[in-house]
Amino acid sequence: MSPDQETDDEKDIRTWETVRPVLKKYLRPELPIAIPAVIAGAVAASAGFGLPMIINVAFPIVFGERELPPEIRDWIVRTFAPADMDAAKLWLAVALIPLVMIMRGVGIYLNSYLLACAGTHILRKLWGDVFSRVQQLSFSFFDRHRRGEIMTVIIQFTHNLQGQMVAVMNDLIIQPLTFLCAAAYLVYAALTSNESAMLLGNLLAAAMVVPLIRIVGKHMVKRMKKALTTSTEITSTVEESLSAQREVRAFNLEQRQSELLYKQLTRFNSLTIQMSAWGLSLAPAVEIVSSLALAYSLYRGCGDGLTMEQFAAIATAFYYCYDPLKRLSGLINQIQIMATMVEKINAVLEAEDETPEPEQPKPMPIPVRGDVDFDQVSFSYREGEPVLRNINIHVPAGQIVALVGPSGSGKTTFINLICRFYDVDSGSVCIDGIDVRDISRAERTANIGLVSQFSALFQDSIMENIRVGRPTATDDEVIAAGESARVTEFAMEKSGGYRFELGESGSGLSGGQRQRVSIARAFLKNAPILILDEATSALDMKSEALIQEALEKLAHGHTTFIIAHRFSTIRMAQRILVFEAGRIIADGTHAKLYEKCSLYRGLYDEQVRQAETDRKEGASA
Repeated sequence: MSPDQETDDEKDIRTWETVRPVLKKYLRPELPIAIPAVIAGAVAASAGFGLPMIINVAFPIVFGERELPPEIRDWIVRTFAPADMDAAKLWLAVALIPLVMIMRGVGIYLNSYLLACAGTHILRKLWGDVFSRVQQLSFSFFDRHRRGEIMTVIIQFTHNLQGQMVAVMNDLIIQPLTFLCAAAYLVYAALTSNESAMLLGNLLAAAMVVPLIRIVGKHMVKRMKKALTTSTEITSTVEESLSAQREVRAFNLEQRQSELLYKQLTRFNSLTIQMSAWGLSLAPAVEIVSSLALAYSLYRGCGDGLTMEQFAAIATAFYYCYDPLKRLSGLINQIQIMATMVEKINAVLEAEDETPEPEQPKPMPIPVRGDVDFDQVSFSYREGEPVLRNINIHVPAGQIVALVGPSGSGKTTFINLICRFYDVDSGSVCIDGIDVRDISRAERTANIGLVSQFSALFQDSIMENIRVGRPTATDDEVIAAGESARVTEFAMEKSGGYRFELGESGSGLSGGQRQRVSIARAFLKNAPILILDEATSALDMKSEALIQEALEKLAHGHTTFIIAHRFSTIRMAQRILVFEAGRIIADGTHAKLYEKCSLYRGLYDEQVRQAETDRKEGASA
């Protein structure tokens, strides 16, 4: 049965089944805080019984309509020895009201404070779990979800879910207990004054609210789901615009992006207003029902000889019944909204890891040699056309191999499979004879060094950005790696040297300097397998020459894979693999390939012509 064909009861059950595991996982550790919160809530809820009782019992005594019970009179005499018993009765009655409200106020404060503490702990754990899960998922997950969507789940949905949890926990403690205490007084009043018919009529009137709650909840959840989807679109648009400011300015896309965001904000605003309209309709509906019930009570009470203090007490008790009912009327809707958020969060927490850790990892040999084998490997993205087709290749340890070919021919996918960023569709990729799927993530990454075209730097010092390569390295080892990558010559020009703090995403360094920091990481890591993925493609010729020298030094003695469009970058390669349409169509040295492979010869000649054109233009300038 599809969700659209479910009955309301079935939807409620499914909603609860969705929320319950999350509540259990994140609320159970907070029981040491939640239990005192329940006790405080019970103290606050006792006013639902205490205040009507004071009105019904104490007030008639104060106003002389009823005598004090003998045991209470004797206690007053023994305890206070009052000169004026009437004054003593008045002070006692006056003191009871603030005493009850003080108890209620302190109980509400402690309940709310303790639940806020629990909510903060929940948020910390929820944020941590979602972020940790994102860090573990395969690259295919990021291919299917926009970065803004993932950010919305990590930051907004988890924060909103925490707020909803705290609100629900608060209502689930204080409001039902308050209702029960007030209802207990109504039962007591009915049993002592024969007003059971009036009581029954009012309690039955409360049931009139239930169908309304279900109708409102249905409409709210429908709009809530659309609002959450729109919210992720808004975040994605903002994130894309901020991360692509150069392109936005260069192509005059400011107006286009602003109009796109305005449309999304308008849709979100409309949905939010509709949710508010439905949600806010519950409180006045309950107020109307309660006023009708109270009017019915007054009508029946007058006919049955109800006294003023009895009616006032019952009216107060009804208030403490209907006020919780009014608050609880939105509880089902809150749980349904929580369920919607949980579904979004569970899409991350329960997402299938397509490159899971092996159950029994196989240890790599010591030392790791760095042999790499592809055996009948085929791979495709999202069940599309194969990007690699039946790749068979053996790369012995220590060999420097260049990968060349047109864009989209499969070069980057080839190295992604070595790193196990994705799993093969068929065949196997092995390092030192062990399938990468049988190697633990930690051991695999420890033995592969990667220098990419746009290496990520973090908002930290130059030294700590290099130390990413080996977190246990000493300062001297970090500086030695920096010297090998020619970082020292620009780091010493910065205030603080290697302690110079970079800005967001490593701002504060030029492109060439950023690449040298990335290369320094690889020097520090000293992994047996090295991957250079377009490591110099974004640099000018002068910067490329400086980095090329460092790369040649870095590649020596390591199994190295080089992807580069510039043939000058692959001059150190001992072997070249030529890719076309997902296949390796040629394998050999430069001289052999230039003679026998027309694709390679054409790519190389085009590079030479372009380099000569650039040289002439530079000379004329």
